[in-house]
Amino acid sequence: MGALDRVQEDLARGEPWNARKRLGAVLEREPASQPALDLLAFACLAMDDVAGAGAAWFLTDRDESDPVVRDALAAFAASSDRSVVLARRLPMNAPSRAYPPRARERLALLESRIRAAGDDWEPPGEVHYVAQDGVDVEAFDEWTEPTVRDRSGVKLVAAVLVLAMLGGVTLATLLTVLF
Repeated sequence: MGALDRVQEDLARGEPWNARKRLGAVLEREPASQPALDLLAFACLAMDDVAGAGAAWFLTDRDESDPVVRDALAAFAASSDRSVVLARRLPMNAPSRAYPPRARERLALLESRIRAAGDDWEPPGEVHYVAQDGVDVEAFDEWTEPTVRDRSGVKLVAAVLVLAMLGGVTLATLLTVLF
């Protein structure tokens, strides 16, 4: 049984606080998980945190034509008169490009309001490349972070190199003692 299944069980048992806690852990591992953000919104609603539900749905592709989503997004927007405060309340732990198109549109609008107010905010993990002559800045958009599997190969190579160096030092010491 996966974490999201447990979250649904928590919600079915009427324990949204447990669901919210589990979802925090899920969103640490998979920051832009749409099912997790959707369930987080429902957990917030079950805890009478309509603005919290709006913050979660802000990062999803949920359509405002759904009255529950529309009301939650409105409650989130009304929870502060400063856009930068709203941005900091988002359960956002990934670059904006990790979220679906509708969420990216909302984020772009929020960022423009933040800049218009003279405040600074940058989505977590955003990387901005300075354009230089001869450098294709757009090529960096295709960059992906190495996965755990990719990093394990690097760790293995590093471990082998360390062992080889230790073996070399031991062999050199042994030869020095013998000769």
